[in-house]
Amino acid sequence: MRGDAPQHGIFSFLPGTCELGPEFCAVTTPRPWARTEIDLVGAALDEIGASGLGRWITQRASRNGFRTLRRFAQTAQLNAQGGYDAQPMIVATTHTDDPHSMRTIDVTDRFFERGSARDHFSGDPGYLLTTEILAHELVHAMDLGQQYSGTAEFRRVARLGTTAVQQEEADRVNVERERLNGEERYESGWEASRSFAVVRLRGRLPSVLALDGYREAFAEFGAHLILDPNARRRFEPRLIRYFDRAVSEAP
Repeated sequence: MRGDAPQHGIFSFLPGTCELGPEFCAVTTPRPWARTEIDLVGAALDEIGASGLGRWITQRASRNGFRTLRRFAQTAQLNAQGGYDAQPMIVATTHTDDPHSMRTIDVTDRFFERGSARDHFSGDPGYLLTTEILAHELVHAMDLGQQYSGTAEFRRVARLGTTAVQQEEADRVNVERERLNGEERYESGWEASRSFAVVRLRGRLPSVLALDGYREAFAEFGAHLILDPNARRRFEPRLIRYFDRAVSEAP
């Protein structure tokens, strides 16, 4: 960690780094942090930490080694040939590279494009999408190696199963969401995702993203238990109990 890096609480803000090689660097384009970007992320961290659950999750993420936020233009994924493919639609990612002693949360240009976009199902004015994204990544950081999302108990309480009709609807929502995001209509894209979960599934899931698998579901449940004051009356009690126990009993 650089001693001159900007800090906000336990977190340091670093430009993207190139420990994975020049091709990775060329694809991802590391960027320095702008002051306005640090302020936005710092305010999000403060909002997350304002809840007891948010503080617990942040502490767990920190104990797992996630205390650094890095800035890139976009993310990249290793391909079968050993090179890197750009992932221009990814907003943020929890990055673990233990051979290089790296555990970071990486944010991209897409994160900041969401700017003042808000959720409309969590009250007035509703949480900022950027705050939800950061909370989602912190839950991933707590859930390192799917310590919680990979358990048989979580699979039971999460209830990600859908009917064939519901899955077809979810697939259509994802197509619509990707179209809207591609047009930079991020608030509308998020509203489509949340509407399917809150209205069609009666709040059993927080968003359509929860259907991407148990790891994503755990992060979405956690982020909404932190930020959405309606989550505890919408989610099933056994899911809430599992999450509270996972956080409170963590070492």
